Amino acid sequence: MTARRGLTRAFTGIAVAVVLAVSGVAYGVGESALEGDAEQAFRSQVDAVVARVSRAELTPKAFVDDEVGRDVMRSRDAVTQTLTGDGRLGQADVDEGQFPVYTVDKEVAALDAAGERAEREFTPRGGEELRVVTVSLGGGRGAVQLARPISRTEAMVAAFAWRLAAAAAVVLLLAVLLGRVVARRMTRGLEWLTGAAEEVAESGRLDLMLGSGGSDEVARLGAAFDSVLVRLASAREDQRRLVQDANHELRTPLTSLRTNISVLKRVDELPSESRGQLIEDLDGEARELSHLVAELMEFSSERRVDEEFGPVDLPELADRVATRARRRSGRDVLVDAEGVVTGRVRGLERALTNLVDNAVKFSEGPVEVVLRPNCFRVLDRGPGVAPEDTARIFDRFHRATSARSLPGSGLGLAIVHEVATTHGGTVFARPRPGGGAEIGFKL
Repeated sequence: MTARRGLTRAFTGIAVAVVLAVSGVAYGVGESALEGDAEQAFRSQVDAVVARVSRAELTPKAFVDDEVGRDVMRSRDAVTQTLTGDGRLGQADVDEGQFPVYTVDKEVAALDAAGERAEREFTPRGGEELRVVTVSLGGGRGAVQLARPISRTEAMVAAFAWRLAAAAAVVLLLAVLLGRVVARRMTRGLEWLTGAAEEVAESGRLDLMLGSGGSDEVARLGAAFDSVLVRLASAREDQRRLVQDANHELRTPLTSLRTNISVLKRVDELPSESRGQLIEDLDGEARELSHLVAELMEFSSERRVDEEFGPVDLPELADRVATRARRRSGRDVLVDAEGVVTGRVRGLERALTNLVDNAVKFSEGPVEVVLRPNCFRVLDRGPGVAPEDTARIFDRFHRATSARSLPGSGLGLAIVHEVATTHGGTVFARPRPGGGAEIGFKL
């Protein structure tokens, strides 16, 4: 089920429930009001007749001529007729016709007490159901009968119900149509976003922008997709460049290896001195190739790392890196570190290790490591950094002219740049006063 169809069904269900609930309440209130009003009007007339005949000694004819009698006889809320003392019909409401007189009615007409009443309900043959109240005139003079057509009120209630049902049907139809319109407007952006995402999935294009503007959830989702596509495009470009650069850098040692292996096939023809040199060359090229592959893997893993940020103790970090560098190179590594930063401890340790290894490789004196919460610096007394290399020293596989005769892949400082970037920082390389270089990064 599509989102639009689901929302339409939900809106329709809610509309049906609301319309049925409101219609049920309206019908109940309307029925009660109609029944109540008709019954109240009828009871008011009965009470008026009882009060009048209780105060005056009236005959059937005198009641008809009396003011109250005339009002009752002309009323549309009840059918009225009078009875004589012997139970015969006196005068009836000619517009409504007569209704049968029963024994109980004759007994009330013959009563001495005025204002006594008897009540019954019946349905004349072929007629409508009536509620009849008979009120005695007293002294055996007769009685007044008032009848209310119950079915007439029921017909009014039924008519009201039909009108209410028609109105509910119209409201329900409008609600359904409005629900479809609202669902379409709510899902329009989502459907467009879905189509665009499917196009990206099918075509593989990462240059499509899915954001449609606005500030609702769909617009925010589109903006999030755009961010993801930008990052994917950047990752794809980085991957392409890395493959190209790696292909270029691996080509040289692999070519040299193939050349030496071809020579190795004629090793018996070589003098012993050349054999030793050949084996030494092969060993050096294998080590360089292994080092290059290791740094490629390290660089790739640094870009994929999902390590969480946390507190990093700078003196402890510097001591670990310096101890490892002293053990590997036998050189003096001086440490000046203080403070705690929030970062990825493995990434920062890898970057600092690369800076120290770079300084050890290019200098002969002691290496200094200076760490502060906002800046990591490694200082050496080597040949320094040429001005033409300052801008490119952190590029992948870039090697300064003075370093091309030394082992290395040109990825160490690129990893430093990657770590600094993931921490929102920047890298720097500058000459050190008195000779040497100062290379590091800021957080």
